[in-house]
Amino acid sequence: MRAYDGFMSDHVSLFADLSFAQVRLLDAVETRLRADAGMETSSFLPLLAVSEHEGARVQDVALALGISVGGASKAVDRLERAGWVKRKSHPTDRRSSTISVTAAGRRALAKGGKAVEAAVDGSVTLAASKRTALQGALAQLRTDLR
Repeated sequence: MRAYDGFMSDHVSLFADLSFAQVRLLDAVETRLRADAGMETSSFLPLLAVSEHEGARVQDVALALGISVGGASKAVDRLERAGWVKRKSHPTDRRSSTISVTAAGRRALAKGGKAVEAAVDGSVTLAASKRTALQGALAQLRTDLR
């Protein structure tokens, strides 16, 4: 626990630790993604979401990323312009379309994934068991915060 304005708070400490770690890790990943893969996290994460939910709709991408449908739509538009995804008419809902990763998108995702792995390896010095435990705890937190 740390002192905060005269009182001890695990909650304040948790918030600060998560925030500071996220900022530093995001900076390392952004730098490596740009240098090694020529992309931003604002493209990598939506591309990853589409690859994990092949045939997804924009609403599914928004839910996966925890962003607005409008934000997800803009992200998918960027991916489509880059040639990394393609939209196809939804088979049962004419108002909607499904999104799939193209061959170029799979190559970009592989290149970006290697860049992210390198950035995380260079930034997160936890032992493998602690990294696995942290990943599990963060996955649960992500689920809880939806």
